[in-house]
Amino acid sequence: MSMNTKAAHTAEHAFIGSLQKILNKTLSVRKVEHKDSYNIAFIRASEVELDFEKIVSAEKEVNRLILEGRKILHHSFSSLNEAKKVFPSLRANETRLENAGTITVVEIENHDLSACSMEHVDNLSECTFFLVTNMSMNESDYEIRFIVGKSAMDEAIRITQKINNICNQVGANYNTVEATIKKLHYEREQYYNRLKKLTNKILADIPNRNFDKHNINVITDVRNDENVGNGGGKPNFVNAKIIRSRSDKIIEALINKSLKSISPKSD
Repeated sequence: MSMNTKAAHTAEHAFIGSLQKILNKTLSVRKVEHKDSYNIAFIRASEVELDFEKIVSAEKEVNRLILEGRKILHHSFSSLNEAKKVFPSLRANETRLENAGTITVVEIENHDLSACSMEHVDNLSECTFFLVTNMSMNESDYEIRFIVGKSAMDEAIRITQKINNICNQVGANYNTVEATIKKLHYEREQYYNRLKKLTNKILADIPNRNFDKHNINVITDVRNDENVGNGGGKPNFVNAKIIRSRSDKIIEALINKSLKSISPKSD
């Protein structure tokens, strides 16, 4: 196991321990995946209700523990039941450990106890920095992505840069950007609803003539444009601007011409 994976897995223990304190209950971590560029902890959603505020609170505590340099201790037992007799609050994936010959309990000094067979660092300070990058939910689990060490520090800088770019684009500063974005979102919704109403009104006002005999609908819209132009783009579609003063005669002539062209020719 690489050093970065050891650090990530140890930080995950600290993170779950912090969440348990915030929620005041033991969490069931279904599994943890360690990728090259990120890590994911899967927590059963049926047993707990999480939001990002709780995630951030736990994240802060983990970084405090890293700065304190909490020690990592290991305890060995012959069975999971024996381990639970000594550590009643032990967190364990019982399905995975039920056939294990030896149970290793990983203790983060005065913080967390978890039965785990993976390797860990000797001190939380080796994790350097812990950063949660995303929380999502699938059908059964909360999926919490996180990174540690230099990667976490670099990502924190990138996030700060993105926030600064957003501030510049919306004309806000770090302290006002959230309120500004909420205001922009509200205004967008207002304009969007107004546009929908205006569009529906315009569509309702456009004359629509139906020729039942030929199953044809003719839709015309007379505007104030004084330019005549060709439009369309499709071989079976015509879109044009007509001088308003001549619009009635031209439209009538086009309709009659169209009807004549599709009428059955006499033998």
